[in-house]
Amino acid sequence: MIVILFTAFLLLASSLCSQAQAAVVSPCPPDWEAQICELKSVVEVLKKEHLTEIDMSAFLDETIRLGVRTLPYANFRNAQEQQEQIKKDQRTRNGTPGIGIIFDTLPDGLHIVDVVPDGPAAQAGIRTGDTVVAMNGNSLIGVDNVEISKYANGEVGAPLKITLLRGVSKQRLELTLVRAIIKLRPAVAKIIDGNVLYTRLANFPEPTIGDYINVIQVERKKRLPIKAVILDLRLNGGGALNAAIGITALFTGRNKTAMVTLQRDDKTQHRITTNWPDYELPVMQDQDPLASLQADDWWRSVPLIVLIDGQSASAAEATAAALKDLGRAKLLGTPSYGKGMAQTGVGIRDDTYLVWTNARNFRPNGCPMEGYGVIPDWIVPPRKDADIEGILLNHREVDIPRPAFADIASPDPFANVRKERQRLRDQRDLSNLDKTGSVPLPQKEFTSNKDWQLKQALNALAGKAVQTVSVNPRFMPPRPVCIKLDE
Repeated sequence: MIVILFTAFLLLASSLCSQAQAAVVSPCPPDWEAQICELKSVVEVLKKEHLTEIDMSAFLDETIRLGVRTLPYANFRNAQEQQEQIKKDQRTRNGTPGIGIIFDTLPDGLHIVDVVPDGPAAQAGIRTGDTVVAMNGNSLIGVDNVEISKYANGEVGAPLKITLLRGVSKQRLELTLVRAIIKLRPAVAKIIDGNVLYTRLANFPEPTIGDYINVIQVERKKRLPIKAVILDLRLNGGGALNAAIGITALFTGRNKTAMVTLQRDDKTQHRITTNWPDYELPVMQDQDPLASLQADDWWRSVPLIVLIDGQSASAAEATAAALKDLGRAKLLGTPSYGKGMAQTGVGIRDDTYLVWTNARNFRPNGCPMEGYGVIPDWIVPPRKDADIEGILLNHREVDIPRPAFADIASPDPFANVRKERQRLRDQRDLSNLDKTGSVPLPQKEFTSNKDWQLKQALNALAGKAVQTVSVNPRFMPPRPVCIKLDE
């Protein structure tokens, strides 16, 4: 009886308290969200009543950071982190200490998508497809990029101990690498099959356009009769979007639409063209790298095939889509990743910095890439006997859940697709299928006799039959809803 009476008293007290609080006029300015006032009240209580004195600046930084991180590709940097980012960007242009890996940050660690040739990681035998799960004993499971940079950063000559998992068996390896100066020079080019120029872009850093032109011109000066070009964008996670526009302009010429972005409320279209300065980047120092090539028709007439796969993302798939839609290239491989959103950033109060998603990227044909990716003209798996369905179920943009509050009008447009993809994965797991056939093509096999996709590209250029595969539509990306572009 005592407990019941006491509970009733509490309920009555709570009810009286609520009525009293309801009568209090909110101290919030009318243009503030109520939750901002709630945060202010929480801070005031913690400052006075918390057992220990709190570093309130750090607490609020983390509060903002955690909230912003729930939005797609958004992040918040405090003043110190922003200064570190500026220095990192400068080092990226000039060379930065590192081990030479390019990775995607996923919940289970860092998935290696490329390895810089001749860098410490390559010399130690690290491969595309490996997953780094710890650095210097610090777990990378569920860690964001800000935390990763704290573990990864270091001076030239400083050792970095990493733990990685390899293959389907998750073989655990412990390696100690010594940091060296890594310069992102993503472009390679060489003559193959007699007179075909094979070119590869591993990513899209700022120097991409100039580097790509340089490696091609070196091969052209050998005076060999180059009859076609292959642009390999497999395992290319993207980078500077303007670099993608520049590569498109290199092969298509001026006065073309390379991309259209749709901004807030899907109403404001912004057309990005192949004209200077739409592909300008700081590294160019106001100099158009394509100006001297306008009289050289070779770039705009040589037959071109672009190789893509499920890890071709962002700037890479934008390049492939533009070259396809403008009728300049054929695409071969597997559907791309599907990152079709652009980010921007601005400095805000007290030297902090906010990065957020500000636009959706649309192809020149008016179709979105977000969640859909780019479908090649020829669907060819990485190996002749590859498990194409397993490859198509590998992680893509569509598999990333969005919090409901990120878009009130369309809380989760790919929820059903994501659910179906997971159902197919579960179904395959129950069937105990051998998953070795769904592993992405290792980097060391590029241009080797085992490079099945490259073989098929050479067949296409030679007028021979291309060995494609038929895929159950359930495993393919959904069909996009395209828009009519403004005139």
